[in-house]
Amino acid sequence: MAKDKAARAAELAEEARERAEEAYEAAREAVEDGLDEAHKYMKRQWRERPVAVAATTLGVGLMIGLLLGSRR
Repeated sequence: MAKDKAARAAELAEEARERAEEAYEAAREAVEDGLDEAHKYMKRQWRERPVAVAATTLGVGLMIGLLLGSRR
């Protein structure tokens, strides 16, 4: 009886590991796809609106600098 429980627990653990690996792979692929799309979008925006992109980047950098540099 104890061997049956141990065998069943091992089977469940193996199933859980396989599902976790599948979920990890799916998430990794989704992130890679999202990053590829974001990269393509940024390249397209840079070609079409270089001044706007540079100004936005400068503004975001300034805001981050002010937030990190504040002495609160």
